[in-house]
Amino acid sequence: MWHHLIWILVLWLLSGITTANQVPQRASEVALIGTNRTLVCNITSVELTVWMFNNKDQLSQGLTIFTPSQYALDVRNDDTQMALTVITADEDDEGLYSCQDQGNPVMEFILTIEIPPTLKFEFSNSIHSTNGTVDVTFTEETAVQCIARGSKPLVSLRWEVDGRGAVGEVATNNSRDDERITVSTLRYIPNVGDKTLACITGGQQVVLSKKVEAKINVMYAPKCSLLISNETTNEFRLFCRCEANPPPNNYGIYVNDSLQSTEKEVFISSQSPAVVFCNASNIIGADTTDPVELGEFHVGQPISGGIIALIVCVLILLILMIALVIVFLQRRKVKKHQDSHGRTLATCEASKIPLPVGGEQGKIEDMSNPSSVPLIDQSSQKAEPSEQMNKEVTEGKGDPSKESPQKAEPSEQNKENTDDTSDPSKVPLMDPSSQKDVPSEQDKENTEGKGDPSKESSQRDVPSEQDKDMTNPGEGEEWKAKHGDGDDDEDV
Repeated sequence: MWHHLIWILVLWLLSGITTANQVPQRASEVALIGTNRTLVCNITSVELTVWMFNNKDQLSQGLTIFTPSQYALDVRNDDTQMALTVITADEDDEGLYSCQDQGNPVMEFILTIEIPPTLKFEFSNSIHSTNGTVDVTFTEETAVQCIARGSKPLVSLRWEVDGRGAVGEVATNNSRDDERITVSTLRYIPNVGDKTLACITGGQQVVLSKKVEAKINVMYAPKCSLLISNETTNEFRLFCRCEANPPPNNYGIYVNDSLQSTEKEVFISSQSPAVVFCNASNIIGADTTDPVELGEFHVGQPISGGIIALIVCVLILLILMIALVIVFLQRRKVKKHQDSHGRTLATCEASKIPLPVGGEQGKIEDMSNPSSVPLIDQSSQKAEPSEQMNKEVTEGKGDPSKESPQKAEPSEQNKENTDDTSDPSKVPLMDPSSQKDVPSEQDKENTEGKGDPSKESSQRDVPSEQDKDMTNPGEGEEWKAKHGDGDDDEDV
């Protein structure tokens, strides 16, 4: 029995040592002041779970809350988790929260409370501010302070000008944590285009960045130029144009060192030379233009925008007209080529002349003119009928008395003499209409007075084929029955 009691005592001591050596899980939690924060612990027994604050204040036992106005409990996931909610957390709730299960520490939470700062700008006495707008001077260094108060923990500060990082010297001074003040000073030279200046906080986890912003009114002295133009043939228009902020409150236009006007515009006579200039001023400073010498016909103002626009419009219209003319000429050329090709096709179809293959365009257009179509060698077409006729004469089938002396000639001689057009007796028989279209060399010589009268009479004595047919109709019909009427062969 004593042995059993000794073993129980040993096991109890060992369990105590194990429990004392158990290390709980630890987590960090951050809460924004004035908000609720929930801490969740894994447990095995709801009745034996205890929540402690800073390891000395017991907040609950099981589901019982000792201070229900500050905390709330709920069980989750089938009694395997217990959640403690800190209601409306403030700085007094910051500390260590521990969860114990059956006397054993299971989890610990370090709760930190964050407090957002209040921000504001502070300007030196030389800087004037009106309705949130800060007046600064161009080319002059400006010192602006951004102050963050009451933050926990202390925040960091940065600067922006028009959404960009500010260029300038920045000095930041952090006070002690108990004072909770951060001061940042920016020294920079404003630009004419600057519009806004911003100070932005950083360095906190749950508190969103805060920003304070001010509008910038950059003031600068006038920058003037004198515009001169000829409004009429006998006067000049002088206009003193100045850029400034605030706008100039004093103008002066001078002619030959004498004040001509205190307005920014004046008209003077252009009949005599003069030296002119102008000046203007505001609260920041003043500016005077360089003197300009005016002649009798001086024109100093550049071309106005309206004249430039008119010139551009005229140039555009001119370009459009040229483009339209080019398109019209191209279409006309294409249509002319198509019409010429169509006439060539019609001429070749009517004359049964094959179209040239692979020829140049100039050749096709030449064929559209019937007078320029090359003549067909008549000797090649008349050779077969002439040979047949000579054959008939030789065999005695024809009547030699009715044949002309030319037909009695051998056919070979006709072939040799086809190119000699000066002798009418050697010219092959042709359609009279074809002879009218293409004059022979003999006709040209007769026209020029170079022909031989004896040859002319000989040519007139040779009867044509039509005359033969009319003289002996029977023989003509017999010839056409044997050889055809010749229209198909001689039609060009």
